[in-house]
Amino acid sequence: MGRSAGGQQAAAAGAWPKISRKAGLKAERLLGDQLMLVPGVLTVSEAQALIDAAERAGFSHQGSRGAAYGEAFRDNDRIQFPDAALAAQLWDNGGLAPLFDGISVDGERAVGLNDNIRLYRYRAGQKFGKHIDDSVEVGPGRATRYTLLVYLSGQDPSSSASSGSGAGDGARAAAAAPAAAAAAAGGRPKRAPAGKHAAAAPPPPPCACAVQPLQGGQTIFYGDRGRVLASVAPRPGLALLHLHGEDRCMEHEAAAVAAGTKYVLRSDVVFSAA
Repeated sequence: MGRSAGGQQAAAAGAWPKISRKAGLKAERLLGDQLMLVPGVLTVSEAQALIDAAERAGFSHQGSRGAAYGEAFRDNDRIQFPDAALAAQLWDNGGLAPLFDGISVDGERAVGLNDNIRLYRYRAGQKFGKHIDDSVEVGPGRATRYTLLVYLSGQDPSSSASSGSGAGDGARAAAAAPAAAAAAAGGRPKRAPAGKHAAAAPPPPPCACAVQPLQGGQTIFYGDRGRVLASVAPRPGLALLHLHGEDRCMEHEAAAVAAGTKYVLRSDVVFSAA
């Protein structure tokens, strides 16, 4: 689906869900301050609301020219827009600000998130190959130092099971199988008459659900000689933060989605010397 001008205008106008205030979130440091995970930055219902808003606004495909041009392979869909209000909500209400109180980069301190908000969608087979994220200057004395990824879809974060049932917190489950739907209605699945073959049912549309049995789509970080340092599976509301910049960023990739639809919100943590 391509981006419509109306969708972009709605995004720019701040037509996105409000983020509730979180407190007491804990960072899981996978590699010290270089790579951290923060569960619960968004509730499942907030993740679902962002997915719904993004689908209404419309995605456009994003590719790359490939290794011959020095670009990592990329195949996904994207929405990109400036939204200072959403960035501030994620930083303050999402509970990220206190986690950076004791972190400095070259004497600089974190002051908030980049207003440049990106929403990514990966369907089955789509991926983003090995790459590094650059640091970007966003104003006098201000530059991005960390990548922020907030996963919007994946297994239910409140359960270790992989049922994808969508129970709890307003999550939307994937469509039920026809047999289950018929049973719930008090009937039975219809059978084709003897000697005839039933027409094949059309495949279900890709799931635009926060809670779903997503397979693949991990964010994988690499060290020297291609050694895997960490592999993070998407879960709704889980934030991943990692240092970026040419001299600091670990090579990483978004692995191919095997089944389901992966949704991710991307921004950056801005640092300032002032």
